[in-house]
Amino acid sequence: MSTISAQARLVLAIGAPGFAERLLDVAGACLAHDAAALLIFHPAAPPTVLVDRLRPAERAWLYGDYLSGVYALSPFFRAAQKLKAPRVARVREIAPKGFAQSEYHRRYFALIGVDDMIGLLIPASDAETVFMSFSRSTGSRRFTPSDAKALAASAELLAAAVTRHCQIAGPLASRHTPAATAPIAHTPAPSGLTAREAQVVNLMLEGHSARAIGEALRISNETVRVHRRNIYEKLGISSQGELFRWFLATRG
Repeated sequence: MSTISAQARLVLAIGAPGFAERLLDVAGACLAHDAAALLIFHPAAPPTVLVDRLRPAERAWLYGDYLSGVYALSPFFRAAQKLKAPRVARVREIAPKGFAQSEYHRRYFALIGVDDMIGLLIPASDAETVFMSFSRSTGSRRFTPSDAKALAASAELLAAAVTRHCQIAGPLASRHTPAATAPIAHTPAPSGLTAREAQVVNLMLEGHSARAIGEALRISNETVRVHRRNIYEKLGISSQGELFRWFLATRG
């Protein structure tokens, strides 16, 4: 489908069923990709999947661990929480330096058969952010700055279409039933973590080193280690893997 044809179909779909599919068509026409999806990010709830054009390996993990809580560690989800305008980014551009060591990478990204991912984030309202993701399979070439530029060129049009559609039909996710997620085994007892310790937990799970955490929070490496020791003691755990499982449980 040509870009012009995709744009024409999008205009006709504004305010009507099938709008999300046409939105993804226009964005997808901008760059070569192996799989795509359109999700709605919510501030305090699992994402809603509106369009799923994923390969089987990606699909299984999306409806499993990702929606069960791993999404909260996604660099794209975290970028959405402070989004003010449409944004295009490749995953490694917005991920921390320790991305390959992060729990998100170990528990999701490294398992879905994807070598690279690029996303377009569009603020729809205070409660919704549109996230369109495009991925290339392992062994494929990664997305380039030219790919990002091509996708960004369509962002203004897509954002305007989202705004108009929501004015006519209401929130994008309102007519969709959230996908079922895998049950969480338990909800942990109150952790007693301080606000600073909670910051350290988030940075640890994102893949930041002790040094990077110290720089981000403007504290010494030794203070970071003290916080880590206190966190483990309070939660009754002894490894980052256990910390990650605790984190998932708190999303329930």
